Amino acid sequence: ISKVLGTFVQKVQGFKNASSKFTSSVTESNRILPSRNKDTDFQLRIDAGYYDSTSKGLNVVLQVNSQAKSPALRDWARKNKTHTKLATATFDTAAVNKNTKFQKVLKALVAEGKSKLG
Repeated sequence: ISKVLGTFVQKVQGFKNASSKFTSSVTESNRILPSRNKDTDFQLRIDAGYYDSTSKGLNVVLQVNSQAKSPALRDWARKNKTHTKLATATFDTAAVNKNTKFQKVLKALVAEGKSKLG
C-alpha cells in the first residue's frame, strides 16, 4: 500500500501547477486531481471538501477510485464504499507559497491513508 500511495504522490507532483487547482472556487465534492480519464492509472483521487471563507481553508479528501487496480485498495473500497474518505486535510488557499502547502497536504493525506489501509 505504501508503494501505491507513493506512486500516487509522485504522479500528482508531476502535474504542472497542481497547487493552483486548490482554490476557493472549487465546488465541494468535485474532483481536483487527477482528471477522470486518469482514474485507472492513478487509483486514487483528491476531491474538494468544504471551503471555509473565514479561515480560507479548503478541506480536501483522498478517495479510492472505483477503477483501482491494487487488490488492497479494491478490498478497502468494497468494505468502505468508494465515496468513503481515505484521508482528509486542509489546504490554506491564502498561503503565499501554495506549492509548499500542497506538499504538506499531500504528506498529511498519505500519512492518514497509510494508517487507515494498514
